[in-house]
Amino acid sequence: MAESNATQVILTDDGIKIINAQNTANNAASGVANLNDPNLMSVIEKQTQTAQYAGLTSQYNVVLARAKEASISTTALTTAYTNLNTFMSAILTDTTKASDVNRDTYKSLTDAYNTALGNVQTALSNSFNTDIDNMQSSVAVASQAASSAAIVASQATTTGNNASQVASQAASAANQASADYTALSAGVEDGSVIHITTKTAIDNAIIGTAEIADAAITDAKMGNISANHLTAGSIDFNTITGKNINASNITTGTLSTDRLNVAKLSALSANLGDVTTGSLKGVDIVANSFSTPNGSFTTDSNGNVVASNLTIRGVTNLVYNAALLGGVGGSSPNVPGWNLFTKGYYSNFTLHDGVSSIGFNSSTGGAVWTTFAQSKLYPLNGLTGQPYSASVWFMEYGSDTALMYQFTLAFFDSNGNRINGGYAGQTWSGINSSQPWRYITINNVVSPSNAVYVGIQYWAYNGTGHAMFSSPMLTQTAQSTGYQPDTGNIVSAGEIDGSVINGSTINGTTINGGTTSTNTYNVNKLAPLTIASDGTLTSTNYLNSIGAQAQIIDGELSTKYREFTPLAGTNYTAREVALGDGLLTLTDGYTTTSDTGFNLTPIISGQTILSAQYGLQLYGPTQQIYFSGTDENGVTGISMNSYGNIIGNSSATWWRIVSNAGSNVANFGIDTAGSNVIQFNRELDIGNFQINTGHTFTSADNQAIHFAMGKGGAADIYAGAVNYTSLVKSSLLSVKKDVKKADTAYWAQLVNSIDLATYQYKSDDNTSHLRLSSIVDDVNDTKQWQLPDVFINRDEDGKLSGVDDSVLLNATLATVQEQQKEIDQLNGHNMELEARLNKLEAKLNG
Repeated sequence: MAESNATQVILTDDGIKIINAQNTANNAASGVANLNDPNLMSVIEKQTQTAQYAGLTSQYNVVLARAKEASISTTALTTAYTNLNTFMSAILTDTTKASDVNRDTYKSLTDAYNTALGNVQTALSNSFNTDIDNMQSSVAVASQAASSAAIVASQATTTGNNASQVASQAASAANQASADYTALSAGVEDGSVIHITTKTAIDNAIIGTAEIADAAITDAKMGNISANHLTAGSIDFNTITGKNINASNITTGTLSTDRLNVAKLSALSANLGDVTTGSLKGVDIVANSFSTPNGSFTTDSNGNVVASNLTIRGVTNLVYNAALLGGVGGSSPNVPGWNLFTKGYYSNFTLHDGVSSIGFNSSTGGAVWTTFAQSKLYPLNGLTGQPYSASVWFMEYGSDTALMYQFTLAFFDSNGNRINGGYAGQTWSGINSSQPWRYITINNVVSPSNAVYVGIQYWAYNGTGHAMFSSPMLTQTAQSTGYQPDTGNIVSAGEIDGSVINGSTINGTTINGGTTSTNTYNVNKLAPLTIASDGTLTSTNYLNSIGAQAQIIDGELSTKYREFTPLAGTNYTAREVALGDGLLTLTDGYTTTSDTGFNLTPIISGQTILSAQYGLQLYGPTQQIYFSGTDENGVTGISMNSYGNIIGNSSATWWRIVSNAGSNVANFGIDTAGSNVIQFNRELDIGNFQINTGHTFTSADNQAIHFAMGKGGAADIYAGAVNYTSLVKSSLLSVKKDVKKADTAYWAQLVNSIDLATYQYKSDDNTSHLRLSSIVDDVNDTKQWQLPDVFINRDEDGKLSGVDDSVLLNATLATVQEQQKEIDQLNGHNMELEARLNKLEAKLNG
């Protein structure tokens, strides 16, 4: 056998590349197959899920911590997360290859986690709303503490630097002190001069006659220096501080009062006399009374103020509802006094110093300026040519860098249109990451001569973004100021008597009118008329054990009626009326406690709603619409209840439907006795069945008319003469049972036993024809007219009603069949006799 030598194959670079390319293609094909397999989680999906699951875990930990702080149960959430984590950990352990996955299990675990998470987040949101007031004050305290912390941190840095410098100097001084000590320890010869160049303490030393060069003793403390030994020179009191100076020892000279610092004027004199010149600045004045020299302004000891011309000025925020009170978020955001257009939204989660914010989280489209918020326009009342300034706090959540935001101070004409050129704004670009709050200002914008209103606007331009605006401030000043609510300055002045306020706007003030009722049930001391700072007007009245209140708020009018003694058990009558937004709502109900403050929402017993869009709606067992014509007592006519039923009043007789020509279309008898019928004076269509005025029943679709019983089967019909073109009896074998061949001889015998009679009906007149039929004897106990019972028909009560012609007709048919048999027999017998007769004749003739 020939030996086979091994063959060496050498691959070129191109060959290797071809193999590698093929392997890559095979791997790619395998990856595509994995992507298309619903029971596999591909490598790509694993990598995506790993990142997303990390975010989910982070979210879970944050929510879990917040829920525990708020004492909210997290049992369901923890269980759902643990189950999902166990499932996902097994799959995501190796992200370099695809793994089998049960999609149904994955979906059910994810849904369970999302449901539990949503429940906890809802509970957190409710807890957040409960604590929001406390949080606002905490934010203010935290802001002050942060500011103080920044100052202390700065001081600590400076102190640290100084301490480092002093330490270095101390080290140098210590070295020199060591050298001085060594020199002094060796002793000092008479007449020798010792220079001590460092700070040295001389303890218990006696210094005899000595000279201190230039008497330059700095920062020295000398005890018990006798002034008797100071014989010459002068002491500059600008460089020393004296205490407990006995003024009796000051015998000459003058003390200038501008050099005198006295803690209390009472230390100088019990009676100051008259101070006729000069000014008191930066001090608190506490006095029994106060007045100007000419008496134009006085205050007495009771705090009453009398002024001939009093003007109170202060910086007022002209932005209506700058604090965004009463704001509503969600799919239909709304803030009283603001226009959010279609892009703005309200947030009470993103706060600046406790103040809610207006946000933008949308897209403007390319090169489009979009207004997403505008404040209520403030009237200038003719004050043109005046400077105005504005400010706002802005927070970036992450926006396109091509997007631009703008904060605008704008003036408007009498129609509310922004004046061309009558505005100024600050514009800045978006940042693609979250940023802290920053302060935006607009200064010294002068109102044009044709300006009637002023307001602020928030704009966005050219892109997608997410940002918040909070704490807006608009003032009639040349320089913007820090935020304050739009309540103006508060004047605590007791009573202002005999004063007139003209041409002024009062913002953020509660006004009470009338004398507060002393009724026992007015426990909240409500005034007869109150105008609240948010614009709500409330009128309240108490009369014995009944209270009534009316309110106008946000363009809606509402009234409340309350009874303060229970009607039955613990139920207190409560009725309300609301008018607004195209609706008139009348509510009847009750409260379970006495609602003396008009704060409780009634439990509804019945309600009537009149809507401009949907019409009239009745709800409740007693709600009805009454129609009684001119009857003041309401006993005639009808009523319609909340189910739409028409009910006749006690003396009503008819309910009619009348045409526009005045003729009756239908009359419905509704009298108590039931004497009045129901009449239809036009063709009546009921499905395919028509009843018209021509004495005709018509099948609208040309199909048969069936008279059937509700329990099934055909119904009996009672009528006079019936004219028909064809009479068809249903005799299908498929609907019959116990079918047997009839004994025609028996039925023929029954037919032959019937007594026939001629007669006329008692209702016939002399034109009626003579009638012939069998007789059903329903008069005589001993029947005088023979008619077998099988031919008699009975009604549903078992009473005799007539002859069953269907049975009689078929019995007559049986009789004919029997007669036919006899005829056939007679014919055969005749033929036999005729044959015999023919034979006999043949013989005779033959």
